[in-house]
Amino acid sequence: MSSVAKVTGAVTVVFALGLASLDPVDLLLGALLGTALGVALRGRLAEAPAGEPGGLAPRLAAVPAFALAVLVDVAQGTWDVALRVLHLRPINQPGVVLVPIGRRTPQGVAVTALIFTLSPGSVLVDIDWPRGMMLVHVIDAGDANGVRDRFARLYDRHQRRVFP
Repeated sequence: MSSVAKVTGAVTVVFALGLASLDPVDLLLGALLGTALGVALRGRLAEAPAGEPGGLAPRLAAVPAFALAVLVDVAQGTWDVALRVLHLRPINQPGVVLVPIGRRTPQGVAVTALIFTLSPGSVLVDIDWPRGMMLVHVIDAGDANGVRDRFARLYDRHQRRVFP
């Protein structure tokens, strides 16, 4: 099966699920969108990134768990910042934490940077490519290892399967 056909099928299914409709017009529209996307991305999604198992289908299947994990991280960050704004939790040690890039691809680094920025209480400051580090400002850098572990867990459990 060609990569265009795989993308067309996957987009059609996701489109139908998103609309919660099996109406033939909706399925046709999903197939047209999928075909256009498959042609536009032909060759780019044919293989998984180096060192990662599977192809497009396993990556698409991992999207819901990844999205849920990001939403949970954003909710936790929102709760933490709200408690600090209300002076129910002190702001002891804001600062920059070095987070290793590790096996992330450039696209994976971009997605990780977006997650840092989406979650209240953290923001990507810079990327030190030669040292393989991301500099992240967090509202509480007192436990730098805990911050690194939190983002490593999110990457290893969820992001790596979708955006390595």
